[in-house]
Amino acid sequence: MDGRANREKLRWPLRLTSERCGGVLVLVAAGRLSHASADHLKTALDEAIRTETGGLVLDLGGVDYVSSGGLVAIEDAAERLSQAGGRLALCNVAGPIRVAFDLGGLLSKLVIEPGREGAAGRVRRS
Repeated sequence: MDGRANREKLRWPLRLTSERCGGVLVLVAAGRLSHASADHLKTALDEAIRTETGGLVLDLGGVDYVSSGGLVAIEDAAERLSQAGGRLALCNVAGPIRVAFDLGGLLSKLVIEPGREGAAGRVRRS
């Protein structure tokens, strides 16, 4: 295996897809939410904020790492939605990711639900 192929295998790129749950947009993230991929998430969140009324859900079930850059992108999106009268709800936040939110002082600032249905319900009630 050449060096480039090996590097590609070792990366955990951030992949984002979208789905709907109870009429609410759900951005589904998988991979690493690192400094290098935070702009990708920010762009997707910006687009969703522009097009969705009321808010959206960010499913982090497939994320195995989050950096401070990722935390900032999520916090900023939550603040913008709140100012516009909407809500960003997170779901499927695994233990290590929850620890990062806790260390970043964000647990009390964000809406976090165990699953998509609960998160979508919180968005609809905003």
